Amino acid sequence: MKQKNVLKSIIICLVLIMLILSFASINNRSYALKDSEENKKFNNTVDRKISDFLSSAPGPSFYVDLSSEAKNIILTEPEVMKEDPSLEIKKNNQVKGTAKKTTAKKAVAKYETNETSLGIDVSTWQGTIDWKKVKASGINFAMIRCGFRGMDSGKITLDSYFLNNIKGAIANNINVGVYFFSMAKNKTEAIEEAKWVINLIKDYDISYPVAIDTEIFDKYRLKGVSYSTLTNNAIAFSDYVKSKGYTPMIYSYARAFNQYFDTAKFNNYRIWLAQYNDEATYKGRYYMWQYTSSGSVPGIKGRVDMNVSYFSVTNDATKRSIVNGVYKPGDLEEIEFKAIDMDTILTKDSYLRISPYTTIPNKAGTLNKDTKIKVIGLGKEWVKILYENNTYYINDPNCFAMQLAEVPFTEVNLTVKVTKPVQVLYKPYDFLWENEYKMLNIDDEITIVGTNDEYVKVLIDEKEYYIEDLEFYDILNDNIYHSSS
Repeated sequence: MKQKNVLKSIIICLVLIMLILSFASINNRSYALKDSEENKKFNNTVDRKISDFLSSAPGPSFYVDLSSEAKNIILTEPEVMKEDPSLEIKKNNQVKGTAKKTTAKKAVAKYETNETSLGIDVSTWQGTIDWKKVKASGINFAMIRCGFRGMDSGKITLDSYFLNNIKGAIANNINVGVYFFSMAKNKTEAIEEAKWVINLIKDYDISYPVAIDTEIFDKYRLKGVSYSTLTNNAIAFSDYVKSKGYTPMIYSYARAFNQYFDTAKFNNYRIWLAQYNDEATYKGRYYMWQYTSSGSVPGIKGRVDMNVSYFSVTNDATKRSIVNGVYKPGDLEEIEFKAIDMDTILTKDSYLRISPYTTIPNKAGTLNKDTKIKVIGLGKEWVKILYENNTYYINDPNCFAMQLAEVPFTEVNLTVKVTKPVQVLYKPYDFLWENEYKMLNIDDEITIVGTNDEYVKVLIDEKEYYIEDLEFYDILNDNIYHSSS
């Protein structure tokens, strides 16, 4: 009986083993078939490289359909679009101005010249684009969003229409640049974004700039992040892009460049200005102008952003090489400074500017209270300083500790008659404003009580004043000499 049970158990085990082997064989054939089907989805080497890159890239877990039959690229993560920072901008787009409707035909007639080019910028919000019709309408270039960092999660995400857009634009001979909507909290994250972008675009013909888009301040994951940090983030992103052989560009709106960024630090980078108006009133230099979000272009359903570039690409023989951008600071009144050389400290936190004007975007950062500086010029409303071998301006003449060195005088006691009109000062310093007491006229009689190589100390109404002139008088009486005789 025991032998029969043992035999029965052996038979059952053998059957189970055969079933397992059979299932494994079927499963392997299934995976092989699936892999074969997957390979069909990649219509070129570039798509395969991008898919491999995306599978290992930082950011959310999603599947990208790269098949030639696919109408768009689908992000299967359902919450990903809620993280798109452009949603916030769509709710508060008035910061850029009032967008006016315009057609491609009118825009081409106005902006497609030897010096300027007309273009658009697009993202997932434009949906499927007929790039052949876009090209036929006269559009010369396209700035294509490649991705964004999530507003709260901080995950880097591919724009769902990027691959379709970049392939469609290039296939129709439209010059292409890209932009990334940044939510970087620091330089490390900004460089991470730049690396992600460069890895994504390296196999495509990018003839226009690679831009960082910063439009959200002190909200979401950027709550509490300083303007100076966001300035440095944009620079870090741009420097990495430049190191890889691309032209960097920084996108935002006029108020941000005027009030938020330390825009003076962007002097070595191209500015992409968003200001919805008939004419740009921004007084800083810019190289591309997004002048409306209400453009109408054949091949695109709904509205689209319209742009003018003030430079040309090297492969565009019909354009002149204009790379200086636009700079219209307006009439700037010359600011007078009195020379001074004073080592001192700041008595309050102070904004630095690279020129003595508040009407142009020239902020260069902030110095904290107690920072050591050298004051080299005093204006009525400005201070010119030297800090780390660079010249800056501070719009506050009371921002530093005035350390006035004592001026030595040799004591005298002379009664004199004034021989020419001369200015009397409160203090013996030529760099102080509002230091004038009154004018002395010819034949006025005063008493001189001290002299040195630059000033005389005088007594008027029993108070001491100073005159920066050594030859304005005739001596009537040397009172010290007279009293001693």
